[in-house]
Amino acid sequence: MRGALQNNKTVARKRFEGLVRWFKCAHELFCEYKDGIDDYVREGIVELTSCDSLSDSQGFYLPHHAVIRSDKTTSRIRIVFDDSAHEDGQSSLNQSLYTGPNLHLNILELLLCFRKGPAAFTADVKSAFLQIELDLRDRDFTHFFWTDNLNNEPYVLNFTRVLFGLRPSPYLLAATLKHHFKKFKKQYSHTFELLNSSIYVNDLICGQNSVPDVLRTTLECLQIFNNSKQLNLLWQQEGVKTESSETSAIDFRPPTKILGLARDPENDLIYLDPKDLWKLMSRREESKRFILSVVGRTIDPIEILGPFVIKLKFYFMNFGLWK
Repeated sequence: MRGALQNNKTVARKRFEGLVRWFKCAHELFCEYKDGIDDYVREGIVELTSCDSLSDSQGFYLPHHAVIRSDKTTSRIRIVFDDSAHEDGQSSLNQSLYTGPNLHLNILELLLCFRKGPAAFTADVKSAFLQIELDLRDRDFTHFFWTDNLNNEPYVLNFTRVLFGLRPSPYLLAATLKHHFKKFKKQYSHTFELLNSSIYVNDLICGQNSVPDVLRTTLECLQIFNNSKQLNLLWQQEGVKTESSETSAIDFRPPTKILGLARDPENDLIYLDPKDLWKLMSRREESKRFILSVVGRTIDPIEILGPFVIKLKFYFMNFGLWK
């Protein structure tokens, strides 16, 4: 891969110059975007690229842009890195990477197992992909342009962690989690089996027989992850009200979404909630980008809407929008 992949520097620089022009017209959004990059630097997720790396012709530059989430009052900006960008006639970073085997469980089986026990709980690994460190040799393929001042020349940063959106990222996360779970196979055998059979990407969904069972599993999970801040835990038991404590590492709010699906815990229902999708569609824009965004918002992990979504996919294929 390293020898065949062109560095994409020209495309990334042009895209960044366009981003700078947009920032000059929307300075408030630039400040939010900058806060996100500053957080990456402070947490060691990205680093300043060394002069030796920049002088090497190998490597890859990632364009990036902002996705504005109008439904959020805070953290409106989400920074997206385009690992599918490429020079004309050249391969993108994603096209050059090996996806790896699928280590994930069947979603329908997970949902059915989740509903079996009277006590249900969920958890997610915080910033899961960004907790996996990149090999030093691979960091040169995650360069990107940035500047603290819109009037200054940009400098180059690179990632030190795995990016969300890369083809092998789901495999790398699953393999990393399984590797660490295995260390506790003897010490916490029951929780080890549960983690291996109840986690999808970075989401753990599980049903247990009682609140004490849930609490024991929760505490053992915290021991396995070795840092309660790395595991955002939500749990509930049907018919039992719980309250959160300011000093508790666990948030006792009932989960409202399971793998992208809405959940009504009182009536024990898991369903598709089209409210956000209808809100988006009410804008009634006539553009390819808008139609693609509508399909992207259609969260359907068990493919209930397959007969309907397939019609849109055929429509895109006819117009060369879907590959």
